[in-house]
Order: sequence, then C-alpha cells, then structure tokens
Amino acid sequence: MFRRVAARVSAITGGEQTPWIASSLANDASLSEPVSRGASAALLSTASDDAIVALHSRGILPKDSSEQYEITFWDSIKDSNYPSDYEAYLKAYPNGRFAALAHARIDRLRAAAAASAPSAAPPVAPSPQAARPAAPASVAPQDHPRAATPTPPAAPAAQAAAQKPATHPPSAGESRDCATCPIMIALPAGSFSMGSSTDDPSEKPVHHVTIGAPFAIGKYEVTVEQWNACAAANACPKLTPESNTNKAAPARDLSWEDAQLYVKWLSKTTGKPYRLPSEAEWEYADRGGTTTAYWWGDQMRKGNANCKDCGDPWHKEGPEVAGSFAPNPVGLYDMNGSVWEWVADCWHNSYQGAPADGHAWDSPTCDMRVIRGGSWREGGSYMLSATRFKYSASVRQSQDGFRVVKDLK
Repeated sequence: MFRRVAARVSAITGGEQTPWIASSLANDASLSEPVSRGASAALLSTASDDAIVALHSRGILPKDSSEQYEITFWDSIKDSNYPSDYEAYLKAYPNGRFAALAHARIDRLRAAAAASAPSAAPPVAPSPQAARPAAPASVAPQDHPRAATPTPPAAPAAQAAAQKPATHPPSAGESRDCATCPIMIALPAGSFSMGSSTDDPSEKPVHHVTIGAPFAIGKYEVTVEQWNACAAANACPKLTPESNTNKAAPARDLSWEDAQLYVKWLSKTTGKPYRLPSEAEWEYADRGGTTTAYWWGDQMRKGNANCKDCGDPWHKEGPEVAGSFAPNPVGLYDMNGSVWEWVADCWHNSYQGAPADGHAWDSPTCDMRVIRGGSWREGGSYMLSATRFKYSASVRQSQDGFRVVKDLK
C-alpha cells in the first residue's frame, strides 16, 4: 500500500513530491490471510488504489490518535473569521502542525478588522450606544478561495426577530426555577443500550445501562441570555462578544471548567442540585427511547438538526436560535448539531469498564472531557446518537456549549 501511494503521489505531482518510506518490516506484509481468504483476495484484486487506502469512517477516527484530534480540530476552524478560534487551537497545540498558519490567520483577521474600523471623527456627545463593543468585521482569510462579501445591516424588525427564541408549547413534566433559568424536562428512570457497533472503536462495546432515578434535563442548550445572568452576578466569565451576539442562541466558546462555574452558580441561586449530565444520561435523553442510528431513524433526514448539510436554516457563522429545529421524542431541542455539549465524564477510548448505572465515569486528575452531539459546523454523519468526542477541559472553542441536568428527589 505504501509503495502504491508513493508511486501515485510522485506521478500526480510530476515528480515534485517523492515520499520516503521507513519500515522495520524485513519482508513484504501480506493482507491475504484473513478468515475469508477468497473474499479478501477478490477485494484486493478488484479494488482501486483509492479504495485500498480509504478509511471508511465518519472522518474522526482513530479516536485515540492525538494527530487525528489535531487535524479534526483544525478542519473545524480553518475557515473561521474569528481570531479566538485560532487562539484556542494554539492553546491546545502550541507547537502543532498548523501553528504558523494559525498565527498568520490571527494577524490577518486583526489587521483586516483594524483596517475596516471607521476613521477618527470629531468628538461628539456620548450616547448610550457608545459603551457597546463593536461587531467584528466580516472578513475571510486571504488564502481562502473567496473572500466574504460584507452583509448589509439588518432592518430593525429583522434584528429583533433574530434575537427572539423559537417558541414551543410546554412539554409534559416541564419546569423552570427562575425567569432566567433553563427550562427543564423531567425524564423517568429507565434502561437502554449505549454505544454503537459501527467502525468507531470509542463507541464500543454496546452495553446495557440502567438509569436508576428520574432526572430533569434542559429543554434547550444554555443560551446567551441565561449565561449572561450568571456573568452579571460575577459568577461566570463574560462571553466572547463575536461568538455570542444573539441572546436567544446557545452560549458557546465555553470550556468544561466554564460550564462547572455556571452549574455551581445555578445551584446556589435556585437551591436545587444542578450539574452537567453524565454521558449515559445524555445519550439516554438524546435517544428518547429510540434504538436507531439517529433519533429520527437510520437515515439522515433534513430538518432535524442544525448542521451544515442538515437543511435550512443554516449559516456558517454560527448556530441558529435555540429550538429552530424539530424536537426529539421526549421534547428536547438541538441535542444533535447546534453546539457540541460538554458532559461530566472523563474521556475513555472505549466503553470497556464503563459504569452500568448511568453515573459519570470520572477521575479527579483527568483533563480530557467528553463532548457530545456535534455542532452546526459538522456534517450529518456527526449527528448520530452515539457520536462522541473529547476535548481539553480548560480550552474554550467556538463550537462548544452545554445543557444542564437537575437531580429530582
């Protein structure tokens, strides 16, 4: 395989790239000795070079490869117009393979923003608007094939509509502990099969989990407006302005540690036991009693998730207003797509040895935490109920948010 790849790269580039191969194998390796010898031989004899080297996966494997994580991180932000995304990459990978490019993008975006700022004008009387931070300039990295076209300001009515959350009738078991608290939906105790039998090793083995006690989970992800209530109380840091302009959209650019500050404040404010969901609780809630690949079935269907190929509304700049898409069978919105959601668990490369009672699989010294559900920047193949990924607990990234859980006594 390596010889074929090297030959093809050399041919395609006209000899300008000549891959070198270093190997400890003394003899040729053979792929012709599997259980089904005939089937394998037929496959190898008919497969093209492209098919032989293709990885039939969702594009996020192997989960235990730090190199793949870095590449996946970069792919998710490489077209971003926000310097904070590239700063998050540099914090996670200060000496990464894309570090020089990240620094260059930051410099270009800031230079473009400074160049587009209005020139100095004669002093005028201050107005109530003067204290508001300026919206980020709409620019694209200079090495992108097409620069973004500035969007004209929205009319006041359109701006107001964009700030309004989607409204839905109350669901059974719905409650709210304060005006700025998340709306919660109560779920009963129950059992389900967690994980999947796909080619993703981190989702295996499929195992039976019993949630022994009822709990309530956020109907929506925590919104900008709800987070701002915590920030106003000086219990949470202020959100990144360019990533959180719409108060009805999910709060994002948040680390796992930030989410812990919010649930601590919410618990103190309400006197109720709020926390992040365990990974098992999250998947139990997402599936809503279903056993299919997606909660709506085994095939991708547009209109059920906020992702880049899941149907309108969709904008590359950020997620839609909370609740813009269909709810799952138990009335929860945006469990898939919108923003990745932090859960309480430490990351493990598989479910081998995972708790069977739904509790968080935790460790006091772990740094990598689990995120679930995908975001608006990923495609439909990330929207599966079993999809999971990891992220450093201290790193903020513009695709990461969360929803909360409350214990019911």
